Amino acid sequence: MRHFLNRELLAANVMTVPVDRTIVAEFAPLADGTAPGFESCFPGWNSDIEWRSPSTPETHRIFESAFERMRIGDHVRQYLDLEREVRLYAGFLVIRSECSAPKFHLDWFNTDNQAFTMLTPLSADTNGFNLLYKKLNGDVAEYEYRLGEAVIFGDHFSHSTKPARSQKPVALLCFEFGTDKMEHWEKIYATIGGQTGMLRRPDGEFMRTELAAPRGYSGSDAG
Repeated sequence: MRHFLNRELLAANVMTVPVDRTIVAEFAPLADGTAPGFESCFPGWNSDIEWRSPSTPETHRIFESAFERMRIGDHVRQYLDLEREVRLYAGFLVIRSECSAPKFHLDWFNTDNQAFTMLTPLSADTNGFNLLYKKLNGDVAEYEYRLGEAVIFGDHFSHSTKPARSQKPVALLCFEFGTDKMEHWEKIYATIGGQTGMLRRPDGEFMRTELAAPRGYSGSDAG
C-alpha cells in the first residue's frame, strides 16, 4: 500500500518537510518579472492565479537543479515505483494577488501516489494566501505556509487557496514529480498535461503539451 496518513494534519497523502530557504530564494527574480524561456498559464479558479513555467529544456534545468539540491525526491522515494530515480516533471511558480472564493480540487487521483506536488513560499509574507484542505472527516482546515518548510501531497488530497487579496503578488515555488516508469504516465498526464506547455516525462524525454498557446489557457478542474 503506497498511501499514508498524516496524523497531525488528519489528512491522507500529505507531509510537511524542511527546505533550504537560500535555494528557494533563487527564484525571487523570476517571480518579479518574465524572462526568456518561460511561459504562463492562467487557469482562473476565482482568482488571478498564474503558473509561470519553463518553456525550454534549459530553463527546466534551473528548476531541476534546485529540486536535486533540496533533495525533495528523498521524501517520497519509499512510495514510488522506480526504475532509477525520482523524476521532476515540471517546476513553476504559482503567483497570485487575489482570490475571491475557494476552489477545492485534486492534483492527483488514482495514481497510487506515483506523482506528488510540493509547494513552498518565496517570501515570509504570504498575505493570507494559505492552503485550505479537507481532513478525512470532511472538515476544512488551514495550513499556513512558512519559509523553510514545504508541503508535499499526492493522491486524493483536496485543497484550495484561501481567499485573500494583496497589493503585491505572492509567489510559491512548485515542483511536480514522481515515478520514472512510463507505465504510470497516462494517469499522471491526466492532471499535469493541463498545467504547463512543456513537461519532462518519466523516461526523461521532453514533450510539448496540448497547451499550444499557454497565455490564453483557461484551465480545468483537475488541479
